[in-house]
Amino acid sequence: MFFWPQTVENRAAIRTALAALAAVLLSFKFHLETPFWSGMSVVVVSNLYTGNIIDKAMLRIIGTIAGAFLGFYVAGLVANSFLLYFLSCFSIVCIGSYYYSFSINGYAYLLGALCAFLIISQVTINPQNAFFVAIWRPVEIGIGVLVSAISAYFIFPNHLKDNITIQLHDIFTDFSTGIIQLLNMLREGNPDFDLLAQNNLKLKKKLRKAVELIGAMNHELGVTKAKTDQVRALLDLFYDVSRQLQYLILISPQHSDLTIVQSLSIEPVLNAIQSDLAQLQLAFSNQEMLLELKTEAAIAELEMHVKQIQKSDEGSLFYLNPKTNTDLGAQEPAFKSNFIYAFIHFLHQVNQSLLLMHSLLSHIPLGMTAKFQVLKTQERIRTDRDVIKRSIKAGFSVILALGFWMVTNWPGGLNGIISSLVISIRKNLFEMKNVSIHRLLGCILGGGIALFSLFLIKMNLYDFILIFFLSVWGFSYFMFKLPKYSYIGLQANIALIISLAQEGGPPVYLGPPLQRLGGIVIGIVASFIVANLLWRSDVWTMLNRYLNKLYLYMGQNLKQILLAPGNQKKLHDLANLFWTSRGLIESLADEPLSAKKQGMLVELRKRFDSLVMIQATMSHILGAVNREKVEEAAQLLGCDLFFYEKEVWTAFTQHDTASGLKLSAQLNELLSEIDKKKTFSKVSDSDLRGFLAYINALNQLVLRIH
Repeated sequence: MFFWPQTVENRAAIRTALAALAAVLLSFKFHLETPFWSGMSVVVVSNLYTGNIIDKAMLRIIGTIAGAFLGFYVAGLVANSFLLYFLSCFSIVCIGSYYYSFSINGYAYLLGALCAFLIISQVTINPQNAFFVAIWRPVEIGIGVLVSAISAYFIFPNHLKDNITIQLHDIFTDFSTGIIQLLNMLREGNPDFDLLAQNNLKLKKKLRKAVELIGAMNHELGVTKAKTDQVRALLDLFYDVSRQLQYLILISPQHSDLTIVQSLSIEPVLNAIQSDLAQLQLAFSNQEMLLELKTEAAIAELEMHVKQIQKSDEGSLFYLNPKTNTDLGAQEPAFKSNFIYAFIHFLHQVNQSLLLMHSLLSHIPLGMTAKFQVLKTQERIRTDRDVIKRSIKAGFSVILALGFWMVTNWPGGLNGIISSLVISIRKNLFEMKNVSIHRLLGCILGGGIALFSLFLIKMNLYDFILIFFLSVWGFSYFMFKLPKYSYIGLQANIALIISLAQEGGPPVYLGPPLQRLGGIVIGIVASFIVANLLWRSDVWTMLNRYLNKLYLYMGQNLKQILLAPGNQKKLHDLANLFWTSRGLIESLADEPLSAKKQGMLVELRKRFDSLVMIQATMSHILGAVNREKVEEAAQLLGCDLFFYEKEVWTAFTQHDTASGLKLSAQLNELLSEIDKKKTFSKVSDSDLRGFLAYINALNQLVLRIH
């Protein structure tokens, strides 16, 4: 019976092994001097999905060719000057590392810098060899890239479009399940908001994973740009709903709040949301015509139900509409329940997102004006001091490894230089340590298998094919199955290929694996010397710096949200910075830490959680509050809204906790006195609710100033 691998990881591992073997055998056929570059290129660009392979393969070959031209040209300029030689190497590595940090084509920049450096390095080894390397290195890498791309389409292909579709179905299902959980918790009057927060975080991680994969979908056959844009828009809408749920979780309800929610008969609304999600999911799968959604009508019935109960003089609903009691002097200030406003706004925001999904899947264009402009993350990172410092450190690390190689004449010097670059581009010492350990372990595993095979048998071509295929298959499966340790599998594959794929056929020398091991040690030592002496970036310093950056950029966003007019708002996209900070915190939580460092981690986690809540509040203001209606209500009530907004922003940017607490007291006083205004009865119910929700959101912001 024909063997057909079932799991995505096994299919990708077999494909990688077959492609790497084919690339090496082709290099043998063409009698290339270093055939291992072809096999290495296959395993380096290997991925679970076709689109990702094509994307990385294109960047690798483009970067290699550009680097070869640049390297050969610069080699001719610096051939007679050691100073120019070192300066050119330093500059090329710095520039490549700099663009690698933020450019969408960063991998091409890094490969270009690496290839240029390898060619320039020939000046100190064999100057006459520079032209040969500039021509044949791209050829060797090109063979690997071409074989990898062909195999991605024709050997056990795993298509990104299928994976994204599955992920979107999971997201639809998870959100529907979350709605059921919320309904049950509110109905039972015992909500577990910690559980909701954990589930919401899991949903966000799934959304982020899908967003990261979607960019490579266009490289797959049969995928149109329109389809990619549709999927991206759906993911953005789910992100919006997730942010609104985050704010709802932030506002912990009191017992009286739960009593009110239970009396509102919210079950039909949540059931309608669940039904609409199921219908949208079916439409996404089958591209069928959509029926009219039910949520909007259910919310309208809920609003009518609220008014009917209030007219019947049931005072518990004064939280929603205090104007039902004409005796203002006797009225209790019970209507200032932030949770109730947040919950009603959440329902309306979910309905708005469902309507947008309906429009998207029905291919009905909606004329909407963007509320704000998002500043590209690349523009922010371009001038980031940490990125510039890290690029300079990468340059010095390579120069240090290069100097050690030139002084000692160590055979694995080039491997050391490559290792120093790969390690030094990491963001902090914690990442550098993990990469170094994984790189060393992978080299020992891959090189060890190659040396053990040579020790046992006198390898012919058939032995080589069998050992090569099985080993690459095993390491690739390990790499895909355990993403946390994937770098070990990658480095094991590289060490194995360097050891076995030698010029002319099966290996006869023991030098290559030992040289690579020595080179990795050189690279690790050089990288850590520079990292500890120049702008030391330990994980605690970097995490604290990330949190400070978040607070700074959120202050700038807050100014735009509160003070910038209309659609002129320009906001920083802080998603990557949030995820980077969260990743560091989660990584540190898994490490054995001393009591002192555990205390530091607890404090940093509290700061991060506070920033998450601030971001959720800002997203709520931006997405769920109609600022025009709020300003109209404020004018009718004689409230100087601009004064409070400016004070909130000033206290936030100055880290003025005392002023924040004072401002919170003023906002609470405003809420307690608002029903005594003469113009109070002129404000409509919905406008009043929006105004109160906005004031409570401002209060949430000032309470989290730190």
